[in-house]
Amino acid sequence: MKEVVAYLHTHWDREWYRTFEEFRLRLIEVFDLVLEYLEKGIIPCFYFDGQTAALLDYLEIRPEKSVIIKSLIKQKKLFIGPFYCSSDSFLVSGECLYRNLQIGIDISKEFGENDFIAYIADSFGHSKDLPVLLKSLKLYKSCLWRGLGNLPADLCWNSIRVTNLIQGYFQDYLHSNLSVNQKAVNLKKYLDKISEKSGDILLLPIGGDHLSVIKNISETINKLNNIYEDYKLILASPFDYFNKTIKRKNAEGEFLDNTKTFILKGVYSTRPYIKRKNADIQWLLTRIAEPFNAVCSTYLNAKNRQNEINYAYKLLVKNHAHDSIYGCCLDEVSDEIMLRYQNVSSIANDVIKYTIHDIEDNDGNLAVINLSGYKYSGKIVFESEKELNLAKISTRKGFTDKKIYNINDIPITEDITNIHTYLMDVKDLEPFSLTNITDKYICHDNFLKIKENSIENENIKVEIQDNKIIVTDKIKKETYKDFITIQDRADIGDSYNFGPLDNDKAVNGIIKSFKTKKNIKAVLNVIYEIKIPVTSTIKKRASKFYKCKINLDFILYNQSKMVEVKVYWINKSKNHILQIGFNLKDKITSTVSEDLFSHAERIFVPEYDIYKKIPAPKGIELKTNTAPMQRFVNTQNLTLITKGINEYEVNKKTLYLTLLRATGMISNPKNPSRGTPAGPPFKTPKMQCLGENISNFAFAFTDNIDLIYKLTEEFYNPCICLFTKNKDRVFIKPQGRVYSIFTENSKLVSRIFDGELKNIVISDTKDLKA
Repeated sequence: MKEVVAYLHTHWDREWYRTFEEFRLRLIEVFDLVLEYLEKGIIPCFYFDGQTAALLDYLEIRPEKSVIIKSLIKQKKLFIGPFYCSSDSFLVSGECLYRNLQIGIDISKEFGENDFIAYIADSFGHSKDLPVLLKSLKLYKSCLWRGLGNLPADLCWNSIRVTNLIQGYFQDYLHSNLSVNQKAVNLKKYLDKISEKSGDILLLPIGGDHLSVIKNISETINKLNNIYEDYKLILASPFDYFNKTIKRKNAEGEFLDNTKTFILKGVYSTRPYIKRKNADIQWLLTRIAEPFNAVCSTYLNAKNRQNEINYAYKLLVKNHAHDSIYGCCLDEVSDEIMLRYQNVSSIANDVIKYTIHDIEDNDGNLAVINLSGYKYSGKIVFESEKELNLAKISTRKGFTDKKIYNINDIPITEDITNIHTYLMDVKDLEPFSLTNITDKYICHDNFLKIKENSIENENIKVEIQDNKIIVTDKIKKETYKDFITIQDRADIGDSYNFGPLDNDKAVNGIIKSFKTKKNIKAVLNVIYEIKIPVTSTIKKRASKFYKCKINLDFILYNQSKMVEVKVYWINKSKNHILQIGFNLKDKITSTVSEDLFSHAERIFVPEYDIYKKIPAPKGIELKTNTAPMQRFVNTQNLTLITKGINEYEVNKKTLYLTLLRATGMISNPKNPSRGTPAGPPFKTPKMQCLGENISNFAFAFTDNIDLIYKLTEEFYNPCICLFTKNKDRVFIKPQGRVYSIFTENSKLVSRIFDGELKNIVISDTKDLKA
């Protein structure tokens, strides 16, 4: 007879097919009952989904329950943490996922919880870098589900003890109104499948999405035990299961196998406006505002605003709850998500501006603080009310930051003045440094060449020939003919999966016009026209179409080793997918893309064709040639760096970026790529992304991974300009790839990755100021 460790839980999505506040009212009802059952001894223990945000959401309404919650945690009857929010690991940065766990662990410890399982039951696959992250926070146990394919229940994943939830975190047979005998029959099929992948002890979740505890669950368990001959169910916790199981099979790499579980890859391109905003805000908070605050408060006598930054992290991480960052939610929920991003942006930008106000001297020199871990050469764009001998991009009317951020002054109408935007070309700024901009740091050489049909510098040339885009890697002397493809296809899927239309043929864009212009940067504007049907149904694409004009600005800076591209267009069509492709010389069999802290290598079958596989059988999710990335993907010496474009696709010799996937439903029950629904069939008109759309990316020609990271930081802009009388100085010297610089307990800390995540204390702030 096999022992079954059955744990009671509820999986809590803070927002999804209902808004946060609607789900919170349900949470009150559910958790009130849980606490009542725990207090009365009706249930022995309860596992609260491995995240603390729901607990805090509850306590905002029921603050008087804090004492009993702490008591139940102390008695090992209630288990919380370690996450703040249950997050994805492919769409959020490694640093933000670290903060997610750090916040959750700190909150858990305040309630008396000190033992944790990294419970990741519903995220759509798992990054290979997760073990590195977990070990850095002394988390050595984890429960996973999606993406593990045929792996057994008990694993050792790069020194992390993992339990694979074979049949998932939800098991609601016992919540049904069936007789105990029928429940026993249904549950046994479930247990038999778990048993095939387990040893003598099985782990059985009892619960599901937003479900309460079953009434008379202990009595039901006793009745089941009287029926079963092969299994004995014991109500306990996942910790009991880990304590009873020892032997574990070794596993490596990422978990994106959908042979047994849906991994729902379409979420990487759902609601692209959420992904774009997330990329911008993550960079602004983690790599600009926080390190700027840290070095300026440590070395330049600015006020330390780390508490404000920590608050901003809590807001940002709420948007990383997996259904939120995926975008597979109601339109009302996506509106809340975008508002939170705006709030985080406001905090981060104000921290930067107040810090500049602390240290700036208008009579000082123009200086640049380089917050990159690499030496910086290239463009600097900044605003100032001063008239400077630099290239002026534009002028606007407004209040100066000196007025706005002076707490002893209030700007009035008479204070409105001209604010100029300047662009300068600098060279050789040391990593994590303050540099006064003298002549030796200005690049006076002009490497740009511009003609009617081409732009180029010493590294790259982009030109139009025979109505095609030709790109030349001048370093390796390789030319890519007909480099760019823009294509549109029907998408009759939903927020979770791309839905291919049978016998659909891609519609390709053609170049209608182009022109060049120069202003320290060279710009080649190319307008494509593509005839996109107004909509698509499960049977066909509409005969009526819109002539969609897609603008591509190819932007080349004087010293740059990459071409930046801005794509903008008006979307008037529904149920379609728009992609930009990069045509290479050989079939693409492998890629390298950025992961949480390192990079992931993936193998592809370039000829794979999902159209030959549809429709998917019941319970099956078809494989795709799409994959997730953080900020870059590389193959055959081509590197694509993106801002919030997280999905790429391989098709023979072409590498595609998904610019837009316009769909209108959370879960389409007739999605041909998935044989079973993945959620409710609620309509989501805003998911169609009608109206203006903008995407940003860059391309470069290199396979050098360190250079790729350097170019990525340059593309995201790591510099801040100000006027100061401070002398040149280097704040820290990087000892690995830097992911964060922050202050903690009066100390400056740098978080680096050099195969492991390490926190390095740079210096003691108090000692420095003394």
